[in-house]
Amino acid sequence: MEPLENTTEEDKLTLFMEWLLANRLQVGLGIVIALGAGTIFYQNKVQAMEKEEEAAEEVWGAISPDVQVDGMSTNLPVAILLNEVAKKHPKTAAGKNAQYLAASEFFDQGKYTEAATAFKLYIGLTSGGPLTAGARFGLAASQDALGEKEKAQKGYEQIISQHANAPEVLQARVALAKILLANPTPDGTEKARTLLLAASQESQSGRIPGFWGREAQRMLAPLETEEEEGNDSGDSGKEKPQEAEEKKPTAEPSSE
Repeated sequence: MEPLENTTEEDKLTLFMEWLLANRLQVGLGIVIALGAGTIFYQNKVQAMEKEEEAAEEVWGAISPDVQVDGMSTNLPVAILLNEVAKKHPKTAAGKNAQYLAASEFFDQGKYTEAATAFKLYIGLTSGGPLTAGARFGLAASQDALGEKEKAQKGYEQIISQHANAPEVLQARVALAKILLANPTPDGTEKARTLLLAASQESQSGRIPGFWGREAQRMLAPLETEEEEGNDSGDSGKEKPQEAEEKKPTAEPSSE
C-alpha cells in the first residue's frame, strides 16, 4: 500500500468516497440524529420563550388593573392572582418573581401565615439571586409577627452571616436586636448593642438611610446611656490615689 503522505488529493477524495459509501448508513443516521437533536433543542427553546412571555404577561395583568389578559380573572385580590401565576409557571423567571410578589403582598396585608408559606415556596424555587435575602427577611419577619421568635431569630442571623452585602442585613440587625431586648439578659443586651451600633453606623454612612437607621439610633440611645451611667457609678466607687492619701489620718505627735 502506498504511504498516506504520498497520496494525492484526488486519491484522498477517492478514499473518502469509498469510506462514505461503505458507511453511508451510519453517516446518514448520524446526520438525522444531529438534525433531530437540533430541532428538539430549537423547539424547546421556542416553547420556553413562549412560556416566559405568557407568564410575564399574566404577572403584568395581576398587578395592573387596566391590563386585560385572556382567561385571567380580574375580580380576585392581587396576592391570589400572583400566587396562581406562580403555581402555573413555576419554572419561569416571571413565575418565580410572581411568587415573591405574592408573598410581599400577603405580608403587607397582615396575612403572615400565607406570607411565610409564599416566601418559603420562593426560596425553594430559587438557588440564589438578588431577591433571596429579601425573601429570607420576609420569611423571618412573618415568623416574628406570628410569635415564632426562635425561628425568626435564626432567620435574621442567617441573613447577617450569609448575605453580608445585602441591604436587608441592616434590617435584620435591628429586628434581631428587638427580639434580644424583649427578654433581656446581660449577654443578649450586649449583643443587641453591638447589632444596633453596626446598623446605626451603616445607616450614617449613607448606605441605607430611612426608617431602619433611625430605629437603630432610637433603640441604641438608652443602651448607651445605661452603659455610661454604669461606668460612672463604677468610677465613683473608686477613690483616686491622691484623694485616698489625703484621707489618711495624720499621726499625732508623741507627748513624750
